[in-house]
Amino acid sequence: MLNTSINGEPPPRNGSRTVRFGAFEADLHSGEVRKSGNRVKLQDQPFKVLQILLERPGDLVSREELQTRIWPEETYGDFDHAVNVAVGKLRTALGDSADNPSFIETVPRRGYRFVARLERTQVEAPPPPPAEIVVPPAEVPPRGRKLALAALLVLLVGAILLGLGAWLGRRTAPSRALDFQRLTVRHGTVFSARFAPDGHNVIYSASWDGAPIEIFSNDLKIPGARSIGIPASHLLAVSSTGEMAVLQALHLPFMFTFRGTLGQVPLTGGSPRQIAEDVEGADWSPDGKMLAIVRDVGGKQRLEYPVGHILYETDAWISHMRVSPKGNEIAFLDHTTHDDDRGVVSVVDMAGKKKVLSTGWESEEGLAWSPNGSEVWFSATQAGLQRRIYAVDLEGHLRPAFRSPGGVTLQDISSDGRVLLTRDEQRAGIMAMADGATRERDVSWLDWSLPVDLSRDGNTLLFDEQGEEGGPTYTVAERDLRGSPPIPLGEGVAGDFSPDGKWAITTVSYTQLELLPTGAGTIKKLDRGNIEQYRHSLHWMPDGKQIVFSGNEAGHLARCFIQNVDGGKPRPLTPEGVSGCQVSPDGQLITATNPLDSSIKLYPLDGGPARTIVGLLPGEGVSWTTDPHYVYASVGKVAPVKIYRLNIENGQRELFKELNPSDETGLCDLTNILFSPNGKAYVYGYTRLLSEIYLVNGLK
Repeated sequence: MLNTSINGEPPPRNGSRTVRFGAFEADLHSGEVRKSGNRVKLQDQPFKVLQILLERPGDLVSREELQTRIWPEETYGDFDHAVNVAVGKLRTALGDSADNPSFIETVPRRGYRFVARLERTQVEAPPPPPAEIVVPPAEVPPRGRKLALAALLVLLVGAILLGLGAWLGRRTAPSRALDFQRLTVRHGTVFSARFAPDGHNVIYSASWDGAPIEIFSNDLKIPGARSIGIPASHLLAVSSTGEMAVLQALHLPFMFTFRGTLGQVPLTGGSPRQIAEDVEGADWSPDGKMLAIVRDVGGKQRLEYPVGHILYETDAWISHMRVSPKGNEIAFLDHTTHDDDRGVVSVVDMAGKKKVLSTGWESEEGLAWSPNGSEVWFSATQAGLQRRIYAVDLEGHLRPAFRSPGGVTLQDISSDGRVLLTRDEQRAGIMAMADGATRERDVSWLDWSLPVDLSRDGNTLLFDEQGEEGGPTYTVAERDLRGSPPIPLGEGVAGDFSPDGKWAITTVSYTQLELLPTGAGTIKKLDRGNIEQYRHSLHWMPDGKQIVFSGNEAGHLARCFIQNVDGGKPRPLTPEGVSGCQVSPDGQLITATNPLDSSIKLYPLDGGPARTIVGLLPGEGVSWTTDPHYVYASVGKVAPVKIYRLNIENGQRELFKELNPSDETGLCDLTNILFSPNGKAYVYGYTRLLSEIYLVNGLK
């Protein structure tokens, strides 16, 4: 039973099990938390953490104690992930900050401490329990009493021996031995890895020590790796006949995903023979004669097998596609929205019939078939960043296959069952230069912080936290660049600050638009009309009365919409497929992406014809300056990043800023570059992935 002291005093003896701290009340009997009388959504495990912390306010509660009492059956890696997620959800529910805690303080590498003052609440005592009724034992003759005691003793000893045997059996039963062989030792990022047909070599594409990506070969019997000699190329697949499918002319549409020109080249090297453009994924048929590919066409992604024959099409995105050992099905990760790797695991047959095998994954990367084709293995997580490997059969029965401290990504499975995986250390963060500062500093909150907007005065940053403690629907927060800790505003993925700075627009689970107050106030939900799914692009009109966003209606491509925040339904602004909208400072134009040629064009809000941005180079992205005649133009995928101030009328450009991070190792991209109106303050996001390849024997 919970025995909660109140500021060093024992709990009241009237049966009260409700504790108040700040504006919150925790009912320890019902498992509910309320704030100012309104119930706060809190799941079971975060509430159990709160219960244990409330037992000893002010005292350290070790991570070991939390594991023993809440997750006794979990391994270290599983518990470490679980407690991070639970504490993160608890902090989000309480509006607390790890950097400047009001309730829960983190003691690094040791545990947590509840630091707020507790108060008694006047709760009606429960009725006293009914009087205990003692039934006297029936009178037993002396000899019978001895026999009964002897029988009871025999049963008791037998039960103890049986339980001890079962316990020893569990403790001494031989566990399945796993053999690990580390294949890479250099510092950088591994993007993909495959077994060669002989099973004795591993082929992989990587970027080491900040150098450009290239393809390497590693003999499992000889330490070290050699370059195959195809620079600036990404490996997609290796055939049973010794041919590679590779990508060249690369660019990064999202995080760790490449798009480019598909080529075919032997394992011995040479110049790739070009096959198709705008390709993101490929895999060979079992006999090595045909390719299955994923490519972008007119804003949609197509899964083709063979090349040119469409099996499946989506306006979201497809990754890690693999042909089954029998060649009759293709498994893939089916992501539900752009710019996010959450999604489901699906298969499609040769008739184009798709089946979803597993759902509910917040992050999924990496997939392969089991050797006999009875299961699809994949690496994913339902919360946070630490992916584990799971196996799902074609009927949808899921089982865990491999767990490890830290995140892993499945790369390949050989015909004899050996597994290639990468151990990953990944992070998204934010660098900032405040007005008046002399150097940049990292203003990230947790492990996956993404910048979204800067306030009009350039002092306040709006950002998302999508990592371990951000929760399954993520967290929107703001922080002062001059040194104050982050302030959580609510859940979701953020858009902009309102012009008056009193609101932030957000989408929760990509299905609901909400206005989050940055100060006092209550959350406002907007009518979604016929919108099936929202995208990341959410912006206020200059008048503060309307918003412009990207989304799609059921059965239609994404496009830009406009909506009044005080009522009314969304109205389309652009043709289907034209999305990624940004509003000009005077509210007359939006920039949006045309799916036919992936170009960014100008679209008048009054409905006039679209026009090109004069002087914009291929691959450049844009954001508006405070002058409606100028945009910032840059390619933010590789460092150093040069940002130009571009005149949209005559194409004249001038270099405005150059960003050159000191450490490029594992750096995948620089994104969301934001400037204050006077250009003196700025922020930008970065993603970094450091990985190592392991060969694992013994996984079943």
